Amino acid sequence: GSFWNQPLQCAANRDLFEKEQDDLFGDLEELPRFATVRRLNDLIKRATLAKVNALIISHLKGQMPVLGKEGKKKELIKKLDEVYKKIQDEHNIPEADFPDIDNMREKLKKQDFTKFPVLHKEMIAKVDRMLSEDIPRLMSLMPREQMDKKAGGVGLIKGGAFTKTAMPVGTGADEGIGEREWIVSRDKPKYDNIFNSLEQVEGKITGRIAREELIKSKLPSKELGKIWRLADVDHDGLLDDEEFALAMHLIKVKIEGHQIPEDLPDHLIPPCHREGAQKNGF
Repeated sequence: GSFWNQPLQCAANRDLFEKEQDDLFGDLEELPRFATVRRLNDLIKRATLAKVNALIISHLKGQMPVLGKEGKKKELIKKLDEVYKKIQDEHNIPEADFPDIDNMREKLKKQDFTKFPVLHKEMIAKVDRMLSEDIPRLMSLMPREQMDKKAGGVGLIKGGAFTKTAMPVGTGADEGIGEREWIVSRDKPKYDNIFNSLEQVEGKITGRIAREELIKSKLPSKELGKIWRLADVDHDGLLDDEEFALAMHLIKVKIEGHQIPEDLPDHLIPPCHREGAQKNGF
């Protein structure tokens, strides 16, 4: 970078410098929203960890016998990986949401399992409602101030080798850039079969129903929260068939080892939502 504020010595680089300037100011304008996203992600992580810990200690408490408590405690600590797996399967919780197993073993050695508190199922239900309904509703209220500069060609380098600014290539979330067909449509029939099997309200599924399906991916709650925010294009707290297909596509992208973008790229906006997205500044 540079703090050069004199006339450019090479006018041919003007477009490049102006593009860098636009990107810098764009990033600065986005800081408040990124801070909000980070705080929500921290809340999701803490709430999920609290729920997981509650389920773990409740399970351990329930396994304690009347006699031979110390021996059973050592056995449970040794087989803590099996305890984790059992809870994951029973409650459909991703492995990534569980605390470090070695660290947990050390902490459990100092605890009396019989004195662990009884599991409050009502509190667990409240946490689930928060994660599946309240958080998505908060996500939908977040300001989205991204400017659609690409549509107007602002800041794009033009001419010569830079004439073609978009090519139908890419991997991960970039796959499908420059293509006429919505990249998600390739797998949409498969996603539609899943969507049509779910409970719907006027052709859409609620956050609770969507969460029950999305967590089958075993992705961390933080990533699923980000995927929900991107897929709920119209911010109504519900998913229609195209938004659900988009969510499943983003899960596929993440599982294949790619990063999920902070903002939904233009080429991934569902066809039926593109006009509304343009009006809202996407």
